[in-house]
Amino acid sequence: MPSEPHVGSGGLTPGAPDVPPPGGFKPVRYSRNLPKGGPSSLVIALGSAALFTFGMYKVISANRLRRSWFREEKDIRLAILPFLTAESDLQQQHIKSTLTQKEAELMASVPGWEAGASVYHSRYMKPMEKIGVPQSQKSIFGATS
Repeated sequence: MPSEPHVGSGGLTPGAPDVPPPGGFKPVRYSRNLPKGGPSSLVIALGSAALFTFGMYKVISANRLRRSWFREEKDIRLAILPFLTAESDLQQQHIKSTLTQKEAELMASVPGWEAGASVYHSRYMKPMEKIGVPQSQKSIFGATS
């Protein structure tokens, strides 16, 4: 068994105990040896503030431009509104006259029927009957019987 390497020696020297070499180990370098580079924190802060200011300037100017486009579109719509209203009135009048003619053709066999006249002969109309409300609660819900 003396020819087998010692367990704690890493298998390099057979039978050697775990002891430091004569004179000790070399010192381990643990300090950071990085060069100083990049802008300082003040330069980064000023650059960020400048970039933010420029971005806000662009946003505000774009909002003003968009607002002027919306205002122009609104002015155009207001300018043509009387023409659109007149066209809509003519369309409604044509539809009403067409429906009145169809009603006159359909109701020609009914005596005393006036085409286009209102089916209501007074301004008063009895409220609808409440369905599903118990008789004892009809006065609460305003139903008349």
